[in-house]
Amino acid sequence: MITDPKQKVREIIKKVEEGEIDPKDGWDEIKRFKDEYVSNLIKHYPHLKSAEQSWHSFIGNKFESIVGSLISAYIRNAKKSNPTLIGLAVLTKNEIKKKKNEVIFRKLAVRYGKYLLLPDTDLVIVDINPTNPWNSTIVAIISCKTSLRERIAQACYWKLKLLSSDVTKNIKIFLATVDHDSDFDIDFTKRERIDGKSRDRIISEYELDGIYIMREDFKEEWESSKVKRYEKIFDNLSVMFKKK
Repeated sequence: MITDPKQKVREIIKKVEEGEIDPKDGWDEIKRFKDEYVSNLIKHYPHLKSAEQSWHSFIGNKFESIVGSLISAYIRNAKKSNPTLIGLAVLTKNEIKKKKNEVIFRKLAVRYGKYLLLPDTDLVIVDINPTNPWNSTIVAIISCKTSLRERIAQACYWKLKLLSSDVTKNIKIFLATVDHDSDFDIDFTKRERIDGKSRDRIISEYELDGIYIMREDFKEEWESSKVKRYEKIFDNLSVMFKKK
């Protein structure tokens, strides 16, 4: 019997949200289920060309909501022990577009002449001031990508646009990725790489504020001050929150 991946991932996220699983361990739980799911597909449907690709397709459609749920749960836990974090929240681009979040929209938007446009935004960590909304701040944008083909330039472009305005220059841009194409590996055997690094890694490591790799086989020796295994995003968020 093959467990429905949608149902199983929903169950894991629910346990994270209810405090049964630590947010830091949530992705590990999902990865453990991935191994079970892929092996069952191979067993029951041997004609499939790639059981791994079936998983990648599924997780790609759910990736943003999974990352958002894990980080939201982490922030809820942090609020319990630190009342100064009470205004922190994770919003999607659609939530920011709603009229009730007009202040957040204006604090994040980039001006093009008479137009205000939101950056390429998946998730946004905001610190909302309920008594004076205009004192609310945008903490960070989290871009969620399963594959980076042709997308690194987009993220870096928005980072540079945010830096060009006094209103948005302090907003961090983080990238969360399962890195299906192994762009962030350090591999000295590939001739097109420089010091073992891909073009995408070099550019994003220079321009962005943090890249978090959600791959179980991403080696610790491939990490740098900005490129890290996914679970370390919580350590970095903790440091940021302490500076509030």
